[in-house]
Amino acid sequence: MPSIRSRWKAAAQLVAESRDLLDGRPGSSADPPAALVSRDWVSFLLSLDEGELATIETHGHARWPDRTPPGLRSLLERAADVCTLPTFSSPDVRTARRGETPRKRAQVDAFGELVLPLAAHAARVVDVGSGHGHLTREIARRTRLPVVGFDRDASLVGRARRLSSGASPTFAVSDVLRDGLTLSAGDCVIGLHACGELGDLMVASVARSPGTMLALVGCCLQKRRQASRRPLCDDGPDGSLDLPKGLLGLSNLAASDEGVEASRVDNLAARERRLALNRLLSEGGEPLRLGAELAGLNRRAAQGDLSHLVERAFELRGRPTPPRKAIDEAASWARREHSRARRLSLPRAMLARVLEVYVLLDRASYLEEHGFAVEVGALFPMTVSARNLALVARQDTDSSASSFSIASHSASHRSSCEVSSASSRSSDLTSSPGVRWKKPGSA
Repeated sequence: MPSIRSRWKAAAQLVAESRDLLDGRPGSSADPPAALVSRDWVSFLLSLDEGELATIETHGHARWPDRTPPGLRSLLERAADVCTLPTFSSPDVRTARRGETPRKRAQVDAFGELVLPLAAHAARVVDVGSGHGHLTREIARRTRLPVVGFDRDASLVGRARRLSSGASPTFAVSDVLRDGLTLSAGDCVIGLHACGELGDLMVASVARSPGTMLALVGCCLQKRRQASRRPLCDDGPDGSLDLPKGLLGLSNLAASDEGVEASRVDNLAARERRLALNRLLSEGGEPLRLGAELAGLNRRAAQGDLSHLVERAFELRGRPTPPRKAIDEAASWARREHSRARRLSLPRAMLARVLEVYVLLDRASYLEEHGFAVEVGALFPMTVSARNLALVARQDTDSSASSFSIASHSASHRSSCEVSSASSRSSDLTSSPGVRWKKPGSA
C-alpha cells in the first residue's frame, strides 16, 4: 500500500496541475473554457452522443470511447489512481430506532464499528455536531464510557435529550467553530458528516492534543466562513492548493443511475430547471451567479414542476412571475445549453472525487506529521451516502498501541474506484491485506 504521505502528494499534484480545468466551469458563453481549448478536447467532448455521455456519467473512466484523446485518457487514469482507497467492511443491518431513517441507520452502524476499537483505548467519547444524537446514543449503548454530544443548534440538542435516557450520553449546546474545542488526553473525538470547516477544526484540535483519538467522515467541504481552504499541510509557494468555496462545492457531485435522493435522470432534469430559472431571473439585469437561483429555497424544490419553481423563486424576490411563453423559451434554451455544458463539464466533473480524496489525505497527512497513526478508506456504499470517506487517527502513547488496527476489527479491501464524471464508485473490489496502524516513519 502506498503511504498516506505519498498518496497526498499524488492527489495534491493532480489538483495543482488541474487548476485551470477546475476553475474553468462551462457557462452560458458561446466560448468553451480556455483549459479545454488549449488541450484540444472541445471537438471530442461535443461529439459524444447521448448514449456515450450517459455511459461516462454512470460508469466512469473505463467506459470512455476508444477515440478519447490521449491527454484526457492519462488524466482519467491519474484520477482513478488517486481515488483508489481501502474499503472498511459494513456491519450487519439492524432495525432502525425511533426517529432514525434506514440510511442513517446504515451510516451509524458502519461508523460505530469504526469507533469501537478506538473507544477501547479512550476515557471519553466526544461527538461533535451530534444532531439528533443517533450516533451518540449508539456509541453510549455499546461502551461503558461517558459520551457527550456537542451541537450549536439548541433545538437539536433538546430533541437529542428527549430521545435519550440514563447517565450517558449527555448533550450540550456548543459552537466549537466560535469557541474552539478543548480536549483532554484519552478523548476520542468523532464526527459523522462534519461539514467543511468543522472537519478541519476537529483535525487541528486533535493534532495539538496529546493522547487523543479521532474518527471522522467529512462532508460539504465548501461550508466554511473563509472564502477558501488552505491545506493543513504545506502547499508550497504558488498557492495552487488554496481552493475557493465554489470549487470545493464541486466535491458534492455524485452521478449514478440510483442516486441517494433522486435518480440520475431526475437530477439532470433538476439542473435544467435551475438553469432555466437562472436565465429568467437574470433577464433585464446583471447575470445571476450559477447556484444563486435557489437562494431561499431548498435544493429539492428543483425536482418539481418548472412553473411552480419559477413562481416560488420570483415570489421570494418580490417580482412578478414571468408569462408562460417566457418560461417555455427559457426551458428550451436550458435544454440545449445543459446538453452542451454536460459534455464540456466532463473533465472538470470527473475531478470532483479527487478534490474530496485530496482533502481527506491532507487531513490524514497532517495528523501523521503530529505523531498520529492514521487509516483512511471508504466506509459505506455511495448509495447510503456519497460522502463516505472516513479517517481514523490515534496517537501512540505506549508500545502496545503500534499493533492496534481497525483492520483487525473490520476487514479492509482495496477498491479500484471508477472515476465517473462526478464521482468515484466503490465497486468491483479485489481482496488485499488490511491497512495496519503504523507509527509515522515505521516500515
